[in-house]
Amino acid sequence: MRRSCLVAVFSLVSITAPALAQRPYAPDTTVERFVQVHDVRADGSDTESTEYVFRVETPQGISDVGALRIGFRSDLDDVESIEAWTVRADGTTVTIPADSIRTQDEGTDGGTSEFTNMRYKVLVYPSVEVGSRVGYRARIHHRSTPFPGLFNDAYTISPAFNYEHWEVRVNIPAGLPLYVQQRTIPGGLESSADGVNHYRFTYQWLAARAPEPGSVSDDDFAPALSISTYPDLIALGAAYEKAAAPMAEVTAAIRDQALKITDGLADDTARARALHHWVAKNIRYVAVYLGHGGLIPHSADHVLANRYGDCKDHAILLQSLLSATGIESSTALVSAGSAYQLPLVGAISPLNHAITYIPSLDLYLDSTDQFAPFGTLPSSDMDKPTVLTALGRLGHTPSMKADRNVQSSAIRLLIHADGSIDGTARTTVNGVMEGEVRAVRFSAQSLPEPQVVKEMLRRFNETGTGSLEHEDPNALDKPFWINARFQLDPVTNFPGPGALIPPAGLSPGVIAGIAAFSPLPKREQEYTCWSRTLEETYRLEFPPKTILGPLPKGLTYEQNGVRYTSSYSVSGLAVDIHRRLEIQRARNVCTPEDNETWRAFHRLLQRDLRSQIFYR
Repeated sequence: MRRSCLVAVFSLVSITAPALAQRPYAPDTTVERFVQVHDVRADGSDTESTEYVFRVETPQGISDVGALRIGFRSDLDDVESIEAWTVRADGTTVTIPADSIRTQDEGTDGGTSEFTNMRYKVLVYPSVEVGSRVGYRARIHHRSTPFPGLFNDAYTISPAFNYEHWEVRVNIPAGLPLYVQQRTIPGGLESSADGVNHYRFTYQWLAARAPEPGSVSDDDFAPALSISTYPDLIALGAAYEKAAAPMAEVTAAIRDQALKITDGLADDTARARALHHWVAKNIRYVAVYLGHGGLIPHSADHVLANRYGDCKDHAILLQSLLSATGIESSTALVSAGSAYQLPLVGAISPLNHAITYIPSLDLYLDSTDQFAPFGTLPSSDMDKPTVLTALGRLGHTPSMKADRNVQSSAIRLLIHADGSIDGTARTTVNGVMEGEVRAVRFSAQSLPEPQVVKEMLRRFNETGTGSLEHEDPNALDKPFWINARFQLDPVTNFPGPGALIPPAGLSPGVIAGIAAFSPLPKREQEYTCWSRTLEETYRLEFPPKTILGPLPKGLTYEQNGVRYTSSYSVSGLAVDIHRRLEIQRARNVCTPEDNETWRAFHRLLQRDLRSQIFYR
């Protein structure tokens, strides 16, 4: 499974954003004061001083800020000072003693697949209640930078909180340029004195609003500030490439492995496919971030010998193996997740992932996704701008195409006189959905089959038994299919009269799942969306002596990139149902206007899926 793995964290405080909208919306905490000052040195390293004060607005906010963590890199940073305090609602101040500030090792939830140099100073605040203020001041000395002369930072102000005072100051040698990109946040160069340029940026936001589920990242639309001593992402990519290129050296071990994998393959596409599949299958995802290892890969030879690595390590190994067979490639830095825009200046955030680009094939590959077929990226990588480090330019990953992301199911339901059902389902899938389905089926292999079957039937409140068989999820060179057999308890009463909505059984039931997920009544922000084709055919065979009533009319719909057709026909005591939903979006990002048209279609889809087959 693919993970985000470019790590460039300096100091941070962890709080929980509000989750779901309730009316009227009010955040659990308010940022009463945030002030951060960077004193930058000539080599790009800096000392960072931060003051953070939160006010607790609700009982839920007590758990959000009752304990805070300040991150630092144990081998690169010196925590010079920390002061922390609580101000009770009655104005009494309680100071946290220095010996009560704990250091937490391995502050990551990566388990045994992630090892970092990140540590945390943990502040547990006493006497926190609604109306309390919790705060700290911290000073951290960052001793070095990952790339020569690089100082950079990025800030996004979440609209889900109120910020009464937000301020960033940068004091930087006049000989070191500072490139700034601002969205809504005012400020800039304030003064110059004694060879130092003083920048100041301030903001206030008092209109907190609930986050919208599924929306693009705040980085794409919220007030934001990016600052860097590098003018643009091309310069940042060049610095990355200078550090990473030696790691792609083709050693004897690399060459031998590459030739072994590609033996007998005649063209670049076949060789690239074989190498991608081998790395995806054989190199475990394990991240070791020591020193500046969050931004600089280990050597390909090292990754090959250990058979593990993070995203940068996967990319550098695949690049080296490709090079050994005469195929040139480049690391592509990308933002994996819900951010679809990159800064203009040379700031690292929101870049957090590294994949591979082969220019001769115009092809992106992500070998950290164990189950993505060749030529297919996970959805989180798609329709994203990239930094092609070895090519000295920007690129863009492809968006989803409905005709390359297809799932088809054929379901047969034999209904017995007592209403019980014997069923079969045959499903094929390709594209992005194939990787997702392979991953699910791979994980389910470790579970008892009755448990898997029970959970699948529970999706639509069905009960029964069954079994599944499918292609090996790791066999990326073979088309993926799933065959299911199942026995369902009655979903309607027999003998009739009655009315039946076809049960999904152990079929994917994706169209019904889409119908069950109502879109938001209104959206203000863009949101992520998929393009895909879903096709389902049902044959329902009723028991002897059943008399069938009039069939539903079906539906034909086409608007705004959405096509849907359904039809019903009868042959003796068998009813055939065909449904096809094709969604082709211009991008992987949809607009609030798209949400409105989808809502109109969604009502029609729900109505169609409520259509019943009457019998007696």
